[in-house]
Amino acid sequence: MENFTGKLAVITGGASGVGFAIGEALAKEGAKVILTDIEAASLETSAKALTDQSLDVHFKVADVSNPESMMQLAKWCESEFGSVHLLFNNAGVAPAELLPIWQTKPNDWQWAFGVNVMGVLHGIQAFVPAMMAHGEGGRVINTCSGNGAFINLPSTPIYTSSKASVSSITEVLKLQLEQAESNIKVSILFPGPHTVRTKLFSAERNRPEELARDPNAPEHPISSVEDMLEMMSSMGIEMETTEPEEVASFCLAEIKKSNYWINPINEKSEQAFKDRVESIITRSDLPNPNIF
Repeated sequence: MENFTGKLAVITGGASGVGFAIGEALAKEGAKVILTDIEAASLETSAKALTDQSLDVHFKVADVSNPESMMQLAKWCESEFGSVHLLFNNAGVAPAELLPIWQTKPNDWQWAFGVNVMGVLHGIQAFVPAMMAHGEGGRVINTCSGNGAFINLPSTPIYTSSKASVSSITEVLKLQLEQAESNIKVSILFPGPHTVRTKLFSAERNRPEELARDPNAPEHPISSVEDMLEMMSSMGIEMETTEPEEVASFCLAEIKKSNYWINPINEKSEQAFKDRVESIITRSDLPNPNIF
């Protein structure tokens, strides 16, 4: 896909952060964009910010963890705007993880996997059949994380394992579409190369009551990127950050190249991944990943 003019793009988690930045970048390149999110007020405000720029952007509230909600979204998109060409399964959450894996609660896993894993699956099942059927070509882009796809940070067992699942689902989707000789292509997006300035650390704001966090769980000290920077600085580590707009620009450039891996270079993370792979190949002891 060498340009986005006239293409219809659907972006989950589009009210803020990477999703919003991708939507803005696509619209500026001539795409018709549908932003969807579970946060109604934030979504409406964000969409208005783009329509005020005379960009072709629309919005629809949807819950990626609910398959019926995603099916309704797909039907609405097709009936109102026609064929979808770009599907960004971008919505994601990060539970406030502080406990060892044997002390975590089922609610934490169900909430994170419901959004991060089932959300991607629901997006695929709601949109890909019609994308294959219309014959105009297209691309599915799933947002992942090196924490899970390449290395496994022991501090975030739930988030890590959910993103490992996203990596596997995306790879299988690519291979199955190729086997089906479909003209729908697949990419996997790793926002970075550094911690991205998004609201991911405050994702608990969207957590449903029926999957509430254990009230006896310890309070997490990090609820923003600024909190993370301050904590790392107190440990003598100066973290770098990446703006969502940088992620969006890199993502669109890589899509134009038809790349599967949309993964900016981060030397420390890549070395940690190489160390892990080396331990697999040599059957040596698994190292503790050091990315700082």
